[in-house]
Order: sequence, then structure tokens, then C-alpha cells
Amino acid sequence: MTYGELKNYVLQLLNQYSTAGALTPPTYNNQADYLARLPMLANDALVYIATTARRLRAVAELSVSDTIGNWNVCDLPDDFWQLRSGGLFAADDEGNLVRGREYRLLGERRLAVPASPARAWRAEYFRYPAELPAAPADTDALDCAREAAPAVAYYAAAQLVSPDDPGAQATLYNEFETRLARLGELPAAEPGGTEDVYPDGRDCG
Repeated sequence: MTYGELKNYVLQLLNQYSTAGALTPPTYNNQADYLARLPMLANDALVYIATTARRLRAVAELSVSDTIGNWNVCDLPDDFWQLRSGGLFAADDEGNLVRGREYRLLGERRLAVPASPARAWRAEYFRYPAELPAAPADTDALDCAREAAPAVAYYAAAQLVSPDDPGAQATLYNEFETRLARLGELPAAEPGGTEDVYPDGRDCG
């Protein structure tokens, strides 16, 4: 969903989108104030969703920035939120994928790995979403899963209408919570090798 689509969605939820079938000008009622507040509320919703119901996965190559004894210290990306379980991997000398099981998280965005054997480690992690600027372009995309974007609209609409219409605020926020609960974390399959039970090449059929 783009920011322009989000604006239209929110205004429709607030019954501010059209009047007698014609598009409502921004000067009508509270529409200009709603649109001025929307980027901040959209960012709030994006972070809320990415740290609760639908996490955003990413992979980054780690570079060594310091050494402490037998440990190499690496800086994690600026958008780092949480390391995935078994989130470190690298290629060994034979080109096989190996998982890193020895590491230490140092503070919020630093990680220590054993200096030996020397490997080019990559981290699989959950990240924060990229935030919208203060004055987004209509073509700017929301940084979330496609199925999470409507929840952003309901969250923003609920916050915008809360000072003027508590009943509408409750209805919109309840729908946001319902959509949030439906998102859930989906299982993800990871490919892996299987051993051949017929090493001599016999057909198992």
C-alpha cells in the first residue's frame, strides 16, 4: 500500500473522503488536520505491528569493528530489533552452510563472535520498519506486509477520531485489534537436505 492509498483509506473510514459523490476538499471539516497528523500515526502503527503481530525478516552481512580477546565485535544494522533463533550463518571451508551457536549480544546493536575460525558471518534478524518522512509523497510505500497495511489504516483512523467521537474510536480500534490478531506469525519452511536411504541408487518405487 502506498501513502496515497493509505490517506484515501483513512479518510473513507472517517467518512471524510467524499460528499454527495464528489471528493471532499482538504479544507472541509477536520480533514487537513487529520492529514497533517497521519504520517506520525502511520509510523506508530508500523512499529507496533512489526514488533507484535507480523515481524519483518532481514539478512545482513556482519563486518568486524573491534576485537575483545578471542572475540570479534560486529555492528548490527541500524534497523535491528531482534536476532532470530539460530540467526547466525556462514560458509565453512568446504562451502557448506554452518550455523553460529557461540555469540554474545553486546548492548543494543553489537554482537561478538569467536575470532577463530575466521568466517564471514551473516545475521538473520527481525527489523524495525522504515518510517515515513514528515511529509510523505503519495508514492511512498508502507514498509509492512501487504496483509498488515489495512490494520495501519484502522489504527490511524481510531487515533484521529478519538477526541471527537469516542464511539467511532472504539469501533475502529476494536477492528484494528481484530485484524492484528488475525495476522499472527506464520510458519516458514526452511529447505534442508535428506539422506538417501538407498545409497546404491535403487529406486524406492
